[in-house]
Amino acid sequence: MATFSRKLLLLALAVIFLGSCATVNHLDGFDVYGTRLAVVMHTPPDPRMNVDYNVFIDSHNPVFSALSVITNMAKASQAYQAELVMRDALDGAGVPDLIRDRAFSSCAKSLDADAVQSRAEADYILELDIKEWGIDAHAAWDPVTLRIQLTARLYRSFTDELVWRRNVTVTQAARGEMFGLGAIVGDMVTTQVLSELTRDELESGFRALAVQASRTVARSLEKDLDEARHKSYDDDGWDEWD
Repeated sequence: MATFSRKLLLLALAVIFLGSCATVNHLDGFDVYGTRLAVVMHTPPDPRMNVDYNVFIDSHNPVFSALSVITNMAKASQAYQAELVMRDALDGAGVPDLIRDRAFSSCAKSLDADAVQSRAEADYILELDIKEWGIDAHAAWDPVTLRIQLTARLYRSFTDELVWRRNVTVTQAARGEMFGLGAIVGDMVTTQVLSELTRDELESGFRALAVQASRTVARSLEKDLDEARHKSYDDDGWDEWD
């Protein structure tokens, strides 16, 4: 029980998991700082709605089980309709665009680079590839989180030489205030709570959640570039860290 409570607390505090196994740093071999930087983003996948609804079957009590199945089928139908509304609202929240804009701004700042809109104007390209994103809640009463997995790459515009690469995974917990709920539901927001909101309320809340997640992504990328920059200066010939 203590372990389970601790996990919920960690989710509520929006613990960030940063995957660094594929980090590459060749910054010391390129004159990146003070140049011109453009951003490109791969077409992101559709958002994932990872919400499970379980049906309990008791072989020792078939009558109770039959009633449970009927009840759960009705609940599952309602949950499916609620999920469609939530998915539509999530689509409308502009999550990938928020991630792109915030990451671009932070990386340009870290590199002292001028942000330009065209690849033709750029000396270097920041490439963002969102591998997976969506809402996680393993049951109707579990905390809702926005999970984003992406790869950021920096490469030279005209030669496509890889300069830097970073994998990032962020799990950001939803808070009641993001959806205009205040302290009514406390800090933990569940799909059961969200299912009672309108589409507009959901979209506004998902956008607020995405803003916070985009800040987290941007900070992690900026921090990694800053550390890689200093590491390159300190260690001659160093090009990778985990």
